[in-house]
Amino acid sequence: MSTRSIVAAAMLLPLTAVADDISKGEEIFNRKCSQCHTFAMAQAMLEPVKEKDRPEHLRAFLETHPAKLDANEKDVVIKALSQRTR
Repeated sequence: MSTRSIVAAAMLLPLTAVADDISKGEEIFNRKCSQCHTFAMAQAMLEPVKEKDRPEHLRAFLETHPAKLDANEKDVVIKALSQRTR
């Protein structure tokens, strides 16, 4: 493997990790939250919130929401809802 290939792969790795986190977050949301909410509905509720403020907004919301997600699941779902666009 050439140095260029290694560098190119290393540059794409963070993008792949983010995409995996978003997919995993959406999967967890659909499994544990979709009885009451759709992913699109949750994202639509976030539209008025600035993108950079969404993770903290979601953390505050989930503190008062019925506990269905453990701490790790919350982080992944928050990342997915905050970064994914409709």
